[in-house]
Amino acid sequence: MIPLVITAKNEEKGIGQCLDSIVSSVALIENLHNIYFDVIAVLDDCIDNTESIVRTFSRIKILKSSGGIVKAQRKAYEATNADFIIFSDADIYVEAQALLAIAEVMLKNSNLRIAYPLKHPVKTLTHSILAKALYVYNKHNGFQTKRHYFNGRLFAIRGWFIPSVEELQETIQKLPRCKFYSYEEGIRTDDIFLSRFILNTYGRDAISEITSGVIFYRPPETYRGMYRTYRRMRMEIERLNHLLPETIPAHQRSGIRQYDSQAIKNAKFLDVFYWYIFRCALQICKVHYVIERFWFQHFATRRCPAWETIEESKLPIHIEL
Repeated sequence: MIPLVITAKNEEKGIGQCLDSIVSSVALIENLHNIYFDVIAVLDDCIDNTESIVRTFSRIKILKSSGGIVKAQRKAYEATNADFIIFSDADIYVEAQALLAIAEVMLKNSNLRIAYPLKHPVKTLTHSILAKALYVYNKHNGFQTKRHYFNGRLFAIRGWFIPSVEELQETIQKLPRCKFYSYEEGIRTDDIFLSRFILNTYGRDAISEITSGVIFYRPPETYRGMYRTYRRMRMEIERLNHLLPETIPAHQRSGIRQYDSQAIKNAKFLDVFYWYIFRCALQICKVHYVIERFWFQHFATRRCPAWETIEESKLPIHIEL
């Protein structure tokens, strides 16, 4: 029995389609293979209709947590007793083949720590130049070389471990109080830390991208959504550099990508055009980030709202099969 955990925070707009895809995938796999799942939704401080939607799925058990995705994952991990666990976001569409592939590879290879499937963006709902540029960037993985961080939207993990705030307390106390980084909140994202931890502890062979089947997701389509995504990622990388500096070498070896000139050369002209639009927008994000960081470090009276919702990514995903 493989625990399959969906972590959700105020996902009423799209969680129905996500759970439809997961439950139907689970049913198909269980009918055709000797693999069975224990499907669990962990509701993290939900104040909308997410819970009532989840309760319409009789197959899904419900747990409740508070304090973000890391605490939601910890709640699920502590409630299970399996060799490995599968985590899923609540705003994706899961193909049965993708779920089957990561389960099978984890069952067959006990040395593997993390397995994750390919991901693919869905078509944009808006038709702005920036929306198209963001779609092209995500479709081509930014025309960049592969890095060894895993995709946190859906992944199987053996030996889940993220240190708690209490375990980091000695380090936190040595760091300056900062309204931008808010070190006292501990680790706030899953995939960046877990990638570094697994790479640093077990090496690259412990993480595997499975190319059989895909998951679909809705990337940002607006500058606000793009900037919030960028801020989450860059801020957490910088926070981890301070909280766990011993993981910096793993990031430098395996987490930094370079532009792939050959991929750019081989791409369609229009895709390259949109990629340049994306790069221009990215430079604006970088300047925006530096200014905001300076403001919150020196002048602000409140903490930086680092985990603001990216509204367009929460919209339903419909896939025609």
